[in-house]
Formats: sequence, C-alpha cells, structure tokens
Amino acid sequence: MIKPIGILVASALATTVAMGDIYMDPTGDIATGNANLDITQVEVTDNGSDLFVSMTVADLDSDWGKYLFFADFTDGGSGDNDNPWFRDIGGLSGTDYFVGSWLDGGGGTSASWHHDGWWQGADSPAMSIDWGTSTITWTLTDLMTEIIDSGGTGFDFEIATTGGNGGDPAVDLLGGEGTQPGWGSGSTSTDWMHYEFSAVPAPSAIVLLAIAGLARRRRH
Repeated sequence: MIKPIGILVASALATTVAMGDIYMDPTGDIATGNANLDITQVEVTDNGSDLFVSMTVADLDSDWGKYLFFADFTDGGSGDNDNPWFRDIGGLSGTDYFVGSWLDGGGGTSASWHHDGWWQGADSPAMSIDWGTSTITWTLTDLMTEIIDSGGTGFDFEIATTGGNGGDPAVDLLGGEGTQPGWGSGSTSTDWMHYEFSAVPAPSAIVLLAIAGLARRRRH
C-alpha cells in the first residue's frame, strides 16, 4: 500500500481545519496511451463532517473519460468484481459505496450504496473540475458524519479510470498494482488505500479554548 503524505490546510477566515492525505501514483503506468485516464495523485481531505476526494490525471479531456471511486465503510458490501457500472475490475470485494463520473455530454456523476445489491443514492456528490491542474473533486456531504455515527474512524478506498462500456477494464488504478493490461482485458485491484478521519477542532473552537484558558489564569 502506498503511504499517504499528510497535509494540513488552514485559512485565517475558515471556520474549520481540513486534514488530509495525498496518495501518489506513477505517471505513464498505463498500456493505452490515454493521458486523460492516467492517474497521477489523489488527495482526500475532511472538515469534520464532509469528505473531499480530488483525483488528478496527466491531462483531462473535456470530451470523454470515466472516473470511479470505490469505498469500503462497513463489514459486508459487494462481492468481487461487482460494481454498478459492470466494469471488468476484480479485487473489489467489500465495496459498499460507489461514485462514477463522466465528462462527455456535459459531464455528470452518480452514487450507489450496496445493501443486498446495488441501489443508486438519492443524492449524488457534487463534482467540480479544475482544468488547469487536470483535477476532478468529489464533495461527499455529511458522509463522514454518517460513518462516525456508525462507529467508523476511517475507510478503505480505490480509484479507477475506465472507458464508456460495460466490461471495460480499469485503465489505471491508484496504488501499486502496476500497469494494467488495457482494453480488451480484465483488470485487478490489489492495493486499496486507507484514510483515517481527522480529529482536529475548528479554529473557532481553538480560539474559545484559548480564551477560556486566559480567563482561568486571570481568575487565579
């Protein structure tokens, strides 16, 4: 498993502190030559209630590209090679949350949960695109809170890029799987990433604690 690089993002005007990790992936480790499907890094951050997953590729193409996020939040989940888009990707046993996005036709995104089969969620995450850095960001609102409420402190995940047809493989996978066979062959995930939630109080809370500390010192 690739060891994440820890990051801290703070702003003087922010009301939260975002903690996160960056997971690197080799550039050029694809068999197809499609730079828009070549993952270079993924950054995962949280603000205490929401998750933000940013996937960067070598060169986004505004005309096409399919991008997949698989997560294992709980015990159970789907079986191996089981995903709502029917892509030929093995090693996904335990997946219980899926996000799929596309750029063609104006772009879009959809989310599904696994509970005795795949069910498309009512609320799909927001997707934003930074064309300058070739980065797609998913905002998973309140998902962190739901996981914590069920006793979780983090989750395992995988990121994949693929084509537009059922049965297409993952052209690239985040992690140490190496170059996948490419079009016409199956692909296999063997190196899931892990993200642990932050437990850092918001700056406003830190200020209140500092004020309380000053008040105590003055009283004494």
